[in-house]
Amino acid sequence: MVMVLAALALGACGDADRTQSNAESGTWERLPASPLSPRENALGLWTGKETLVLGGSDADPCPPAAECVVPSEPPLRDGAAFDPTRRSWRPTADAPVGFSGAEAVLLDGTAYIWTHGEASRPRAPRAFLAYRTRDDRWEELPAPPREPYRSIVATDTNVVAFSTSDEYGGGPDLVFDPAKATWSELPDDPLPRSFDRTMAWTGSELVLFGKRIVPQPGADRPSLALAAALGPESGRWRRLPDAETRDQYVTNGRWFEVDGRLINPAPGTSDGGEVNNWGRAYPDGGVLDPDSDEWQELPEAPAGFDETSSGQYGSGILAGSDSHYFAPHGWILDAAQWEWIEIPSLDDDDSVVSGRTITNAGEEMVVFGGARYGSNGLRGELLSEAWGWSPRG
Repeated sequence: MVMVLAALALGACGDADRTQSNAESGTWERLPASPLSPRENALGLWTGKETLVLGGSDADPCPPAAECVVPSEPPLRDGAAFDPTRRSWRPTADAPVGFSGAEAVLLDGTAYIWTHGEASRPRAPRAFLAYRTRDDRWEELPAPPREPYRSIVATDTNVVAFSTSDEYGGGPDLVFDPAKATWSELPDDPLPRSFDRTMAWTGSELVLFGKRIVPQPGADRPSLALAAALGPESGRWRRLPDAETRDQYVTNGRWFEVDGRLINPAPGTSDGGEVNNWGRAYPDGGVLDPDSDEWQELPEAPAGFDETSSGQYGSGILAGSDSHYFAPHGWILDAAQWEWIEIPSLDDDDSVVSGRTITNAGEEMVVFGGARYGSNGLRGELLSEAWGWSPRG
């Protein structure tokens, strides 16, 4: 399974000085101290052997939903690697440029890192980087064109940079050839103009998801998921059935390949709310089987799942010995057992933590850093603590 991981996630955490939990009971474990300074918005990435924590920001943190001045300090370039077997950290080589809030994919032992840059912040450029994990060596690569806003995904041989929305004109999706270090355009896809565009690799096809651009508010139902698949050898797209056959709404762009199927692990439903109610509830997530061209349903939302609670949402997926996580609370889908697992609370009711790095080490969730805000929520304290949790204890 190709790992597509983004570093930036929001969460909450308990007191750093609290007693260590018993990891064997499936609760949180305080991990050994890393060599990194306190920071937020670092990049997290699992290489198959180590968990990398790279870059981030040590500027005064900006409270969630607040407007703050641009930091005068550049983002960080250093990093560290956590070995889950030895339960130990080691420093990594410094990156060519600093970055905060970047995303990455892993391909043939190389982490390809895409950072959009931070306007007006010193030494925070747009950059496309390669980190050779076996050699602890960095390389700066040609970046894709500035417009439009793009995200990245990996196939078995290439890195693809795709536009995340057609709302403001869009632009061609691009493919990076690591051997030649060059970008080229993908064939134009057959979807109508769409937003929430994202891609996933099945092992044989590149699947594009999107939602039709419709008036919002004012629509009588949600914009349901659309899909198309590109065969790399043929270079041709094929339309997949629209999700209307299964009424899959799909509230976010996180899709993960498990045994050839693509899964969006979002439990619960949406009905448009009181102002723009759609008349009924639509499933938030779903499953697409590109081999059979069928949309399928997720397991029913777990007992105790509360759609009205801010901490009650899909937070990742467990697939055998691999996993993908994006919040330290909520629910994850065990794709093998086809059931939901609740993440035990790492929260302190008197504080909120944002800017955490949420990633994995095999099936274990690794949480690092962030900024903690007290009850007034005005000034944050940067953290360097690391926590681990395994759904199987």
